Amino acid sequence: MNADLVYFAALQENLTALATAERPAIERAARAVASSIAAGGVVHYFGSGHSQLVAVEPLQRAGGLAPVNVIADPALSPVAPRHAGAAERVSGYAAAVLRTADIRAGEVVVVISNSGINAVPVEFALGARESGATVVAVTSRAHSLAAESRHPGGQRLLDVADIVIDTHGSPGDTVVPLGDLAVGALSTVLGAALVNALTCRAAQLLVEHHKQTPPLIVSQNTDGDAGRRNDELLERYKDRCPRD
Repeated sequence: MNADLVYFAALQENLTALATAERPAIERAARAVASSIAAGGVVHYFGSGHSQLVAVEPLQRAGGLAPVNVIADPALSPVAPRHAGAAERVSGYAAAVLRTADIRAGEVVVVISNSGINAVPVEFALGARESGATVVAVTSRAHSLAAESRHPGGQRLLDVADIVIDTHGSPGDTVVPLGDLAVGALSTVLGAALVNALTCRAAQLLVEHHKQTPPLIVSQNTDGDAGRRNDELLERYKDRCPRD
């Protein structure tokens, strides 16, 4: 079979696992997000390296929630992968990042880390919990358990989160074998799909359970006054969710 078709088949298998095996965890996370937003809170997203791409996905996204705060530290950016790969292993660095984040009790912090073994995501999750937030981990359980933790205490992200959503990704992330090598990473695609699914369910709960109109962004590339409506909506959260 062609490698592209093998990749698509693996992606479909993992998406099915997310939609079935991870339904209870997604539901718990969505209820926490909806409750926080209904009470005036925001949702925080954090990731390092390529996981930062997933953290940025819901930011002012068409069909996404307006009260989203992305904690994207430049030193952990995937644009500088060697730098980020070194920085995310440094114990103590998460404390500096947390000092720049306005995380409040009762809010939700989604921490994305495919491996879940590096010091920064683990310590960031621990710090967020100390702030009284509910921590949702998006990670590959198989990858995490197959690798040694780089956290000084030997903990993994899945050990310290309140809610763990397993992407069912393979160790090493790649899913298409090519002799002694492998190609085709899944974690970013799976993470983006999960973030959007979580948004969908949280928005539905805001309507059905909390009897509120969900604060959703609409595409500005449409006719009408979408830009003005979005600006008015984002203005409500500008103190918690910086726009620039």
